[in-house]
Amino acid sequence: MSEDTATLSGAVTYLELLAMRSSRGAFSQPALQARRGGAPPHVVDDLERAEQLALGVEQQMADLERRKNELALLMDTTRALAEQEDLDSLLTTLVRRTRLLLHVDMAWVLLLDGEDGSCIRAADGAISVLGGVARVPVRQGLNAINAVGQSPVWTSDCHRDDTVPRSEHIEAVVLEEGLTALLAVPLRSAGKVVGVLFGGDRVARSYTADEVATMSTVATYAVAAVKSVQALELARGRVAALSAEVDRLRARERAQRRTAQSGQRLVELALGGVDVKAFTVTAGQTLDGSVWLRDENDDTMARTSGQWDDEEELAAATFTARAEQRVVHLDDGTVVVPVRTGEEDRGAFVLRCPADRTPDMDLVRYAVQAAAILVTLNRGAESADRKFRDEALDRLLNGVPFSRRCQRRLKGLGLDLSRRHAVIVTRLPVGDGHALSNWTSTFVWLRGGARTVHNGHLVILLPHSDAREAARDVKQRLAKTLGRPVAVGAASAGGGPEELLAAYREAAACLDVLTILGKEGADTPAMADELGFVGMLLGGSRDIGAFIEQTLGPILTYDERRSTNLAATLEAYFAAGASPTYAAEALRVHTNTVARRLERVSQLLGPEWQQPGPALEIQLALRLSKVSASLRGHAVAGQGVS
Repeated sequence: MSEDTATLSGAVTYLELLAMRSSRGAFSQPALQARRGGAPPHVVDDLERAEQLALGVEQQMADLERRKNELALLMDTTRALAEQEDLDSLLTTLVRRTRLLLHVDMAWVLLLDGEDGSCIRAADGAISVLGGVARVPVRQGLNAINAVGQSPVWTSDCHRDDTVPRSEHIEAVVLEEGLTALLAVPLRSAGKVVGVLFGGDRVARSYTADEVATMSTVATYAVAAVKSVQALELARGRVAALSAEVDRLRARERAQRRTAQSGQRLVELALGGVDVKAFTVTAGQTLDGSVWLRDENDDTMARTSGQWDDEEELAAATFTARAEQRVVHLDDGTVVVPVRTGEEDRGAFVLRCPADRTPDMDLVRYAVQAAAILVTLNRGAESADRKFRDEALDRLLNGVPFSRRCQRRLKGLGLDLSRRHAVIVTRLPVGDGHALSNWTSTFVWLRGGARTVHNGHLVILLPHSDAREAARDVKQRLAKTLGRPVAVGAASAGGGPEELLAAYREAAACLDVLTILGKEGADTPAMADELGFVGMLLGGSRDIGAFIEQTLGPILTYDERRSTNLAATLEAYFAAGASPTYAAEALRVHTNTVARRLERVSQLLGPEWQQPGPALEIQLALRLSKVSASLRGHAVAGQGVS
């Protein structure tokens, strides 16, 4: 065989070996056999060169095959990631596929979850408690992300390589899992690192550039899949919320329909003129509770159970509900609702449900409407009586004489003009007059009084022995009704139409004084005995002694009990132009003595006694006290002469 023929035969042999995908050891046989057969050196060299070329081709074919398999596995990985519908299963698939792609001992991922601000960890191939999916403190994810940074990092031996980033989380996993080689790829979303994908081996291993690139590609697909899953979960949450809202609205609609049907039956029952007792029983059954129906006089018209445990509590709640025209809720779950027809007060509807039930307020409103219809159909002359009392007060204020017959009828209606009454006056505010008039209509009726509008004033007449207490109660309730302070003037009437008319004029004058003095926002109602000498002027024949006692009472009492001269010191102090020094000279005492006496005056009269207003009243009271004492002395002397 010629040399050329031998070389060509050897080349064909290598091609056959490549075609049969023979092992790498088979490629050394042709050159070895030629050398043993005594082939010329250049023939052996050609065969060895052909061997190297064939091995290179075989390596390229193996690399292509490996890359083809890796690409197929990568495509399968992206498909598997895209098929996941929740975040936990997605991360579990990610770490499992990463292990298969890179043939690492362990893979794990840390992901910051923007939905709830936590960090999710998933691991595969772990031999410690790190396996599975878990929520971990967000700081673990942050310190790992900050350690890895924006670019992939890898090492064949993390224990000896000082260039590998360190963090509490990474070092803990390396120690617990016994890892040596480490590869970390950041998960980036919109230019921001939101997590890290890790791969590790328990023996030293070098990671190729292709492996790093493959893991980076997986990380890119994973971020896209995470976004899709999060969007899907958000959409599912919204759909679930919308579905729950639809179910809630449907249930509410069904409940409203049932409520309307039950309420309509109660209204039809009332329109049919049913007995009050029968209506109350039916209402109690419909509302699943005990029902009391109270009339305009706050008497119980009908009830479905026995006596109320605390009748005073029920009366107070009923009064508040009717006077303030609002629903009152008691601690035991009882509700008290005012019964009204238009602007007219008709009483109250009381419902007590079992402790484990909350009353259906929509159905309660239907029951109250039905009760209003029933009470209106069964009412007596209460409205006419109320109107008569109010009109009688209006005639009294206009100076129309009262006949004995009129006074007897008023007395029969509970308004005895011979008794002591409180007359309370306030101005009708612009825009609130209607609401104020409606409120007082119920309030005075329940208190056995009357009310009218006269000269721009709302005038309230209440049977009460203490006008100040009555006025304070009215003032507080008016402020609560209107949502702001209200100026109130008040006076007490001893009895009879003339006394009532005089009391009205005094109360109106007190109200005007509040306005003039700029004290409309005062905490207490204005009465003549609280306005100092101004009140004394308003009162006309008011007792001067009462004014002196109110102004100087503590001083006079102190002087009498301790034999001191505080009143004289005050007189000298004001006479000296409020100068303690000149007052001391006039009294022939030391200046410090006057100073100590004035300190005592401040303790008895309050720190503001030297203000212009109080000082003027004190000086007037001192003068009146001296005059009264002098007059009393003359009277005693006159009696002695006779």
